Amino acid sequence: MQLSIFVFLTAAYFANSEEFLPSYITPCELKKSDFKKCVRSQLEKSLPLFAKGIPELGVPTIDPVDLNDIHIDGSGLKLTFTNAKMHGLSKVSLKDLDIDIGEKEEKFKLSLKGNLSMTSTYNADGKILILPIKGDGDAFIECRNVEVEINSKLLHINDTNGEHFKLQTPHYKYNIEKTTFDLRNLFNGNKQLAETTLQFANENWRQLMDDLAPPVIKQIVKTIVKDINKFFSKVQISTIVQGYNQ
Repeated sequence: MQLSIFVFLTAAYFANSEEFLPSYITPCELKKSDFKKCVRSQLEKSLPLFAKGIPELGVPTIDPVDLNDIHIDGSGLKLTFTNAKMHGLSKVSLKDLDIDIGEKEEKFKLSLKGNLSMTSTYNADGKILILPIKGDGDAFIECRNVEVEINSKLLHINDTNGEHFKLQTPHYKYNIEKTTFDLRNLFNGNKQLAETTLQFANENWRQLMDDLAPPVIKQIVKTIVKDINKFFSKVQISTIVQGYNQ
């Protein structure tokens, strides 16, 4: 996956229609023993830049990521988040990386770790376990030490511009160490009720995240994969992987 991000990064700096690599990025030699170390280094350099977007290539920023409306409806609770944005992807770090290039079945594994936060407006009505919750207003949700692992196949796409990689059928898993909720204007601004409810929600954050996290993480992964493939479509394999046999 690193290769993927490295690739789109490279592509991100293309000028006009010609391919080139910026001075701080060096193509990695596939047949050298330090190939994976080289790719990891390129990924670590390029990830923050990729996350901020490349307007010249029509690649939007993924920090923040615009999320679809999120609806939680079950167990006595109706909770909706609208105009939601996820922040922090430009500051995540590389946790693990594994790439198989030049094999019969090419694939990669990429693991990222960092703190993420979500801003949105919300509407809540119902109960969290035994405690009632009701309100609407601004929401801020902080997720600490989020780990996301993406596994994907690498396909080859041939077109008039050459041979390119493409991520195919990605799978992912995730873990969140801790989540904190800050929902403004609960109970029409009743401070005492709001503080009691938020304390209870934060003590039982996993129950809320069991419903909230899956659609959010899915959208984040889809956005990353989509933008990576945009980059791949601009860069030939031979440009970023030296010694690669087409």
